[in-house]
Amino acid sequence: MLEAIVLDGQLAADAAQEAYVQLYLHWDEVRVAGEPEAWLYRVAVNRCKDYRRRLVRGRRLFRRLVATAPPLATEDGPESIDDFFAVLRKLPVRQRTAVALFYQGDMSIVEISHLMGISEGAVNSHLNRARRSLKKTLEARR
Repeated sequence: MLEAIVLDGQLAADAAQEAYVQLYLHWDEVRVAGEPEAWLYRVAVNRCKDYRRRLVRGRRLFRRLVATAPPLATEDGPESIDDFFAVLRKLPVRQRTAVALFYQGDMSIVEISHLMGISEGAVNSHLNRARRSLKKTLEARR
């Protein structure tokens, strides 16, 4: 069932595993409320939706970056999410982390700053540097 939602067996397995972890962590509350199976399904389905949302955000970022680059002389260009991740690997870890949390994790600047233990200005700086670097990388591939 979960695989039909995310169209990826590994993501479906991850969603199921996360749902069981959440069930374990919240067992006392779930047991009292009743219907743990329904709760488990709801959490798993929500995780699947979260995964799909992150993938869509990543693709949107990739398309936006590609759209700002000059047109290709040939048809060879990054088009898949795998190509997007290959381009991301070239970023420094902090920039890549900020990009992933912002665009795929749907986190705000404030949330990212707390998670990374840096100021909001530093998060903005990492995001801006990453965007410039990604744009240059994509333009160079054209």
